[in-house]
Amino acid sequence: MRIVVVDDERTIVLMCRRGLEAQGHAVHGFTDVHAGLAQLKSESPDLLVVDYTMPELNGVEFVQRTWEIRPGLPVLMITAHDTREVIESATQIGVQNIVLKPFTPAELLRGGAAAVAGTDAAPHAP
Repeated sequence: MRIVVVDDERTIVLMCRRGLEAQGHAVHGFTDVHAGLAQLKSESPDLLVVDYTMPELNGVEFVQRTWEIRPGLPVLMITAHDTREVIESATQIGVQNIVLKPFTPAELLRGGAAAVAGTDAAPHAP
């Protein structure tokens, strides 16, 4: 699969890249939302992995802009904020799956596979 990862934390982007590339996926990682959107304009990936909390756009806003460019692109949102508001805002716009930080490479892979398959594996709000 071709995957775009966008998170403002460089260590998270690197961890995602390593884990996904180790499984044979082609991954482009970005810490800047504008660079991530530019990549989405020039490439048609199979999956977007995006953080919920970023400085310029939150994950929901980023997904909405992404879907203007790539309607229907499967999305895996990653977040450290396990709150009803975060989970509901992501699922209400149609995010296919959410994985909570900290996560393992296996959890990331399962979350991405579920997002691409279109299964509702998002965590339930507390």
